Amino acid sequence: MATQEEKTLAATELAGLTSEQLLNFYRTMVTSRRIDDREISLKRQNKIFFQISSAGHEAVGVAIAENCDGAKDWFYPYYRDRALMLGLGQTPLDHLLQAVGAEGDPASGGRQMPAHFGDVRFNVPTSSSPTGTQFLQAVGAAEVVTKFPVVEGLRERIEQFSEDEVVIVCSGDGATSEGEFWESLNTA
Repeated sequence: MATQEEKTLAATELAGLTSEQLLNFYRTMVTSRRIDDREISLKRQNKIFFQISSAGHEAVGVAIAENCDGAKDWFYPYYRDRALMLGLGQTPLDHLLQAVGAEGDPASGGRQMPAHFGDVRFNVPTSSSPTGTQFLQAVGAAEVVTKFPVVEGLRERIEQFSEDEVVIVCSGDGATSEGEFWESLNTA
């Protein structure tokens, strides 16, 4: 049987991650789940009128946030990407402001439904309710990224793009049966 020290050593050797990184990932995942729990409680009290859980999607979101740069990469999340948004730098307060439709909500100033993430600080355009629409928007952003270095005059008009950025699009499996998914694959 492995000792606690051996278990700790094995964990820190996982993909070259440090114990501190692993702990931060875990904190983000737990925070995501706790926000879900709080929103469920608020919904039961009729203090908010809509709630979408992100439970079960935390690890993927944390991994994406760790491997991307919220200052230059572009993100097209879907409604279960709370951990991704927390990993990029949103706070629990940002999520709760959106849940109650408060003016301080970074996605839309309280005008968008909860879990429709958006945040200009992290290059996250606000999303719409129909699932799958984010695919074509992400492909459009990726086209700008690829054309940025070669189109004369584009660099002067679009300051926030850099030549090595990545565009990330997320969705659930249900949205992959929609035409937008297949159209975006064809375009990409």
